[in-house]
Amino acid sequence: MEELGQISLLPDLEEEIEEEDRIRLREEEDLVEALLFSLGRSVSAEEIAICLNMGRDGALLAAERLRIRYEESQGGLLIKKLEDRYQMVSHPKTYDGLIRVVKSPRKPVLSDVALETLSIIAYCQPVTKVEVERIRGVKSDHAVNRLVEFGLIEEVGRLDAPGRPMLFATTEEFLNRFGVDSLKDLPALPEGVEKLLREEVTEELKDGFGLEAEEESEEAVVNNEEAIANNEEAGVNNEEAEGEGIDKEEPFTKDYFDIEDRKDEEAVKEEAKAESPET
Repeated sequence: MEELGQISLLPDLEEEIEEEDRIRLREEEDLVEALLFSLGRSVSAEEIAICLNMGRDGALLAAERLRIRYEESQGGLLIKKLEDRYQMVSHPKTYDGLIRVVKSPRKPVLSDVALETLSIIAYCQPVTKVEVERIRGVKSDHAVNRLVEFGLIEEVGRLDAPGRPMLFATTEEFLNRFGVDSLKDLPALPEGVEKLLREEVTEELKDGFGLEAEEESEEAVVNNEEAIANNEEAGVNNEEAEGEGIDKEEPFTKDYFDIEDRKDEEAVKEEAKAESPET
């Protein structure tokens, strides 16, 4: 009878453990939900891990469970995954009602020029403004500035080249606006186009930022230094030649002084004769 009693307790114990696990997992999801709602922006896996006081892998599992639960419920909100970040967003089915409240969509209207510029940055990032202009064939200052204002691109560093030009890349807002979870989800470019873009960027790095000119300038510096050295050597030779010329000049001799003395004596006699009275 005792054995039967122990056996009957096992299923109850297993159910109790499973229930505790369900509660623990749900509490983790509730914490992630509160974090996403409170911050109102995309949240990294590291931030979720800190909130749950656990490792990164466990935090990602909790966030993914929450995302699936929201997706299955088909409510007014969704949990969207952006690369390795999560954000709470409104469900697309609610857009019409929300727009009626705010009167107009908050999405900026992009011109064809801005869209073209954004496409180049999206597929070639990180990329400089000069490289974009090389591909488009026209100046792109205004388009790049507008995309930065809209939060679709941002500065991510500087190119290690003369002038240290800024490098631009797309933002999380870009992923949100265009409905993709990752840059890997962007539509594939037609065959040959991506290669052409890369070639244009390479050419601009080669021509526009003076990579070859830098080599030529280094060569010019070397040539200049050689010319200076040659000039200095020539100057030394000239000084030596001038010194040798001075040494070769004939020194004053005794005959020179004798001739000068005789000239002085004759001058004195002429003056004395002129001063004597006439006889």
